[in-house]
Amino acid sequence: MDKIPVAPLPRYEVADPVAPGYVEAGLALPAVDDRVATLHKPLRTGHIWALGVGSVITGEFFGWNGGLGVAGPIGMLLASLFVCGLYMAWVLSLAELAVAMPFAGGPLAYGRRAVGPWLGFLMGWSMLLECLFATIGTAIATGGYVFFILQSLVPTADERTVTTVAALGTVLLFAILQWLGVGTQAKVMQWMTYGAVVALVWFWVACIPGIRIERLITDPILPGGWKGVLLAIPYAIWFLVIIESVALAAEEAHEPHVAIPRGLAYAQITLIVLVVVTWFVVSTAGEDYRTIGDPTLAFPLPVVYRQVWTGAAHQWHLMAFSVLAICGMVASYNGMIFAVSRQAFALGRAGYLPTFLGRVHPVRRTPYAAIAAGSLVTAVFVLGNYFDKDMVTIAVLTCNLTALVWYALAIVCLFVLRSKEPDMPRPYRVPLYPVLPAAVLLMSILSAVIYGWSQEQTVLWLTAGMYGLGLAYYFCRGRIVAAAPEESGRPFSQ
Repeated sequence: MDKIPVAPLPRYEVADPVAPGYVEAGLALPAVDDRVATLHKPLRTGHIWALGVGSVITGEFFGWNGGLGVAGPIGMLLASLFVCGLYMAWVLSLAELAVAMPFAGGPLAYGRRAVGPWLGFLMGWSMLLECLFATIGTAIATGGYVFFILQSLVPTADERTVTTVAALGTVLLFAILQWLGVGTQAKVMQWMTYGAVVALVWFWVACIPGIRIERLITDPILPGGWKGVLLAIPYAIWFLVIIESVALAAEEAHEPHVAIPRGLAYAQITLIVLVVVTWFVVSTAGEDYRTIGDPTLAFPLPVVYRQVWTGAAHQWHLMAFSVLAICGMVASYNGMIFAVSRQAFALGRAGYLPTFLGRVHPVRRTPYAAIAAGSLVTAVFVLGNYFDKDMVTIAVLTCNLTALVWYALAIVCLFVLRSKEPDMPRPYRVPLYPVLPAAVLLMSILSAVIYGWSQEQTVLWLTAGMYGLGLAYYFCRGRIVAAAPEESGRPFSQ
């Protein structure tokens, strides 16, 4: 196979307070092969920050609260701090791989180059499943917030019907937005992200009158013991999961060696602040952490808000907050369907999945087939929520489990590539190597073991079934396209 030429770039001197001294200047980055469908490149640091925060911010609005019910406020804090440490180390480690191989395939490219096609597929499929189930859970939760607003106006409204219809509307609306182009959706994403952050700040300020510090001190201090803290980790992961979807934007970044590390690090710092403050306000303003900690409760923040501001006279600003909170939900959904479509596009372009997924609109340069396919699958699972109210919880936990699989595999790839290809161009290097990536590997494995020990069989069987389905297609029908940029790392035999 002919190698894709490497084009030299100008020397860059990047001073950054987050990762000073870790950007190498004067390195050659991969050029784009004209034979392959390629994407537009408008994204800069601000867009990457917005994509990172926007993709994840839905985690503050729902999903994590299930950890309160099993661990209590202090137990949930301990689980959340563990997860925050994991994700800070993770994004700094991921940036090295994302910048060295700035392809929409992301994990597909890392596994392919480090070991071979089979690992590339396994990692790419893992991230596709992670992002897909995140979109499912977020679409359903968005419908839940719509129901919360509507029930005050129409008390007889049926929860499942309203939630399902609103979720399907979200799927359709953002399929269209993604089709219009990455530049358009990035601008919309920025404004939705601002709105989501404003909604959280509004919630914090509005709930100040209801804060009671003594609610943090339960008897016992850890109601579920240390076992409860461990059980809360799968829920705490939802606070920050999907931040890695930003790596898929590397092929559409104007200067990936600058925008990706900066945008990822700034987004993660922003999110850690949001996590801690949101946990504090919910835990101290909510009347009973056990009620708020019901994992099937898709709108915990409005429930806490209503407990602080009781009575009909306050309904108007509760409803206004809930409307603004939907910005957080749809901002995350937009980022998640972006990730689903880019991963499916890359897997299709490289032949690991049906090649029609790798088609790009001739004018807009958007992966329209992958967007349509991802949205269709999401819609099918959303319809399943009408018959099973636990679908949100199942989607959240399945997303988190598949995420942990590829986190661990990505770090293995980072170590392998450092050993096998020490001279590989790395415009950005992870700080504190090898300590930081080793910490990610160990924490990911620990979290995955906790999943296997603690979670109900539905999540485990669904995850195993999806992996079985993907691997069956790969080994029986996969036809790797050598010209795909993710396949340009080194020759291989198929």
